[in-house]
Amino acid sequence: MTLVSAMIPTYRRPQLVGGAIEAVLAQTHRPLELIVINDGSGDETQQVLAGYETKARTAGVDYRYIETANGGLGAARTRALELANGEFLAFDDDDDPWFPRKVELQLAAMRANPDFGVSFTQYVHEGKPDAPKPKPSQMRQGWVFGGLCTGDTRAHVQTLMVARRVWEKVGGFAAYPNFMDTHFNLKASLEFQFLAVHEPLTTICTPPATMSRAGGTEGDVKRDHIKLGVLDDFEREFGAHPRFDKAAFAVQRARIFDEHIKHLLWLGQVKEAKAAWATSLEICGQQPLLLKLKGKLTKAKVAGLFGRKLKKP
Repeated sequence: MTLVSAMIPTYRRPQLVGGAIEAVLAQTHRPLELIVINDGSGDETQQVLAGYETKARTAGVDYRYIETANGGLGAARTRALELANGEFLAFDDDDDPWFPRKVELQLAAMRANPDFGVSFTQYVHEGKPDAPKPKPSQMRQGWVFGGLCTGDTRAHVQTLMVARRVWEKVGGFAAYPNFMDTHFNLKASLEFQFLAVHEPLTTICTPPATMSRAGGTEGDVKRDHIKLGVLDDFEREFGAHPRFDKAAFAVQRARIFDEHIKHLLWLGQVKEAKAAWATSLEICGQQPLLLKLKGKLTKAKVAGLFGRKLKKP
């Protein structure tokens, strides 16, 4: 039997993490290992995790919960990888429950396709069970570095299962404040093929207290700068790799610049948005995504003359 390790990092979510744990304990596959990393929450999280020891034992799951000093999501995921014993490794977030057969079906797909090192599945958003994402057209598989950059392949970390050799080859998650999941996917895609499992097997929830939404639009602007810095670092480290696709990577950068410029416009920072647009064209070239922003910049400038800002869609 194939041991699978499920890993959940958590930080100050004692009211939510239990749902993710319950979903792992309800998996149909055995043997199964569950490692939860409490990333220095400093609240009752550790007590909540301790409360699942008996239930995990009864469910036949090898359950460990580890408390670490707060180091961020990337460091917590990597710590879980260091502790994991499984031949296959599956990641989840502390607020996103898996479907009961996720591990069983995804593992079967990977064992049937041993040339693929990473697999990803569809998912549903909470409250929208009949609208699976990504669309089939966004689930291209194989050597997907270019597709991950352009958006033709969308592999969310909560849906990933990777063979142990992937972790041994590319290492863990970088210690960035955010965007470390994209960084991991990109570096893994340089070395391993990705397998698409066309079935929703995870529910992604969006509670208000998430790192990716903290600080409103101002927080978005800060995260944009981090993302662009992560991409700069990535190109410096992997730009000479034979599977690095410079043209596709320019599209990846343009996608972040597009978000960044819109965030600035919604804040009414037209001058800063125009400067960022000029920079984006210089770095990324004449990307259609960026050229479309010219009209928004003009509208924002006119709106500013009347003391107004563009409305966020």
